[in-house]
Amino acid sequence: MMVNLRLNRRQRWSQVILPAVFPAYVTGGITAAGGAWNASIVAELVSWHHHTLNAYGLGNYIATSSNQGAFSSLVAGGIVMSAFVVVVNRLFWRRLYGVAESRYSL
Repeated sequence: MMVNLRLNRRQRWSQVILPAVFPAYVTGGITAAGGAWNASIVAELVSWHHHTLNAYGLGNYIATSSNQGAFSSLVAGGIVMSAFVVVVNRLFWRRLYGVAESRYSL
């Protein structure tokens, strides 16, 4: 098709390939970022047999609060985590998804 239309390499990417791929790429990026962030939070406190590995971060804070029974700290950690997700979604992913919907739709 692109050969029949006599599109050069730049036109192929800007008019055919990018509009076809970009919305799915953004959706996949949202999913991958969420999964990676979830895994990094879970991996901040790892116990195996009698060994415990700690990393300083939100996941360690939440896990430690849960183990100690500190309900108020656990709620505070959940609020911070939720606020971070909302801020990143609104400032980054929503804007990128808007570009995908408006500029790169077929």
